[in-house]
Amino acid sequence: MFLRRIAVLLFPLTRLVQPVSAQEFQFWDFTTGALGWNPNGSISHFEVTEEGLDFDSVAEDPFLIGPTVFYTDSLFYRVTLRMKSNADSQGKFFFGLPFAEERSRSFEVIPDSDWHEYSVFVTGLSPQSALRLDPCDFTGHVTLAWIRVDRVPNLALDNGTLSLRLDLKGGGAISYLSPSGSNRSLINIHDRGRYVQQSYYAGRPIDRRDEGQSSTWSPWSWNPIQVGDTYGHVAPILESWVRDGTAYVKCRPLLWDMNNEMAECHMEMWVRLEGRSVHVKNRLTCFRTDNRWALTQNHQELPAVYTIGNLHHLVTFMGTAPWNSGSVTEIDNQGPPWEYWVGTEQWAGLLDDQGFGVGVYNPNAEQFVGGFYGSPGGLAHDDSTGYIAPIRTEMLDKNTVYEYEYDLIVGTVHDIREFVYSKQGEIYTGGPTSTPTHTPTITPTITPTITPTPTFTATHTPTFTNTPTATETPSPTSTPTWTPVSPNLVPDARVDALDVLEFLRRWRHDRTPSRVDLSGNGMVDGLDPLSIGNYWMQVTTPSGEAFKKG
Repeated sequence: MFLRRIAVLLFPLTRLVQPVSAQEFQFWDFTTGALGWNPNGSISHFEVTEEGLDFDSVAEDPFLIGPTVFYTDSLFYRVTLRMKSNADSQGKFFFGLPFAEERSRSFEVIPDSDWHEYSVFVTGLSPQSALRLDPCDFTGHVTLAWIRVDRVPNLALDNGTLSLRLDLKGGGAISYLSPSGSNRSLINIHDRGRYVQQSYYAGRPIDRRDEGQSSTWSPWSWNPIQVGDTYGHVAPILESWVRDGTAYVKCRPLLWDMNNEMAECHMEMWVRLEGRSVHVKNRLTCFRTDNRWALTQNHQELPAVYTIGNLHHLVTFMGTAPWNSGSVTEIDNQGPPWEYWVGTEQWAGLLDDQGFGVGVYNPNAEQFVGGFYGSPGGLAHDDSTGYIAPIRTEMLDKNTVYEYEYDLIVGTVHDIREFVYSKQGEIYTGGPTSTPTHTPTITPTITPTITPTPTFTATHTPTFTNTPTATETPSPTSTPTWTPVSPNLVPDARVDALDVLEFLRRWRHDRTPSRVDLSGNGMVDGLDPLSIGNYWMQVTTPSGEAFKKG
């Protein structure tokens, strides 16, 4: 994810799971009366019974409007109702005055005439607001037992060493992380594209500006992110809880480049604290029905980590002898464009001038991307930020379920490496957990073990200034062949970031390219936000030798 970083929101059925910190704010028990809720003209036979409000929907667009209530706009609320219906499957809550589609939350009704509970989350309520319930779209019989509104604070964990918060007004992403007792978060939340959050890519970028796509992010791939979109909208929460030291959140993410367009997928996250580390498991469940994007392999951020501007020293280990406490490398990058590198111990960290900060560890990813944007210094809401993402190249099908785990470690380089070394040999989830519905012919991604020499520093890592592109990559059994070429040779091969790294591995560091030229092959519509592909590459060494991939 580069520096990036309420309409009708359709919710699937969500069973109530009560967070331990929820507080009942308002409760209407309709077995005792209508309690200020009034029907419109599409509702008939409206009466109070021992089961609650009983009525018929006799025309389109039936609804009930409740009394005005004093809400606090800075709080997060969950609205739950108990209802039985034989009408249709569409239910919706409007909130605020006047009622408008951008201030609504939809839910799916089971119209089987049995009792069910439904729940939606709302935020941004004005001090004087009312609720409107649309129990269905068309005709049918409905009984409404009660409606309850709960205050739901952001989910928080504290183990005496670390303090962490998940932002329920931002998809439940990690918005705060600090040592216990500190009031300075190490996480940057300047915009919806920051935080520590899930972000995935699928397909080739396409131009959707006529549908409201941001011109800054056009063309763009299918890119759901956990917090929200570039226009400032936030991803709605479907479920959240804290149990036995684990926080859980489920959201319906938005497409980053679009204006309040929900992605056809769910994101889930389980978080727990372990000493000075945060262990996270993420899951993406796709249920896409689109045919806009081709099936391609793309880099996945696992996860995207944005830290405060005070943490401006990016450190990692890139040596040929990992797990031996060798010297670390500091990467000097002012992005974007970001730096790509191979972290042979599967970790990287961002530290302040005193050597204290945050590290990220994903044992299933040696490839990393990251850098620092802005001027050193700054806190959670400031523009300057550090960025790290462990990456893997994966194809996400329209029905893929993708899971992975990672750790955040708070402390010094010594603390980060001590933790990472203790995790050697542990198996972490990483990759698709279901067979894609479609099985396109796409060559598997090459994942060589690439170990730069100890003298290979950040200055030798290619800085990709061209817009990256989605790619089909060589099979694991193939070996890239590099042959001399003339500067005017017509491009006849495709190159990705792994090819660049493979080239660097095959040549001694004293022949490290002094220039990497990427020239487009006309696949402008195939640009991928994180990959280098559908490009041919000419590499020129210090001695003047030119090579291409063939």
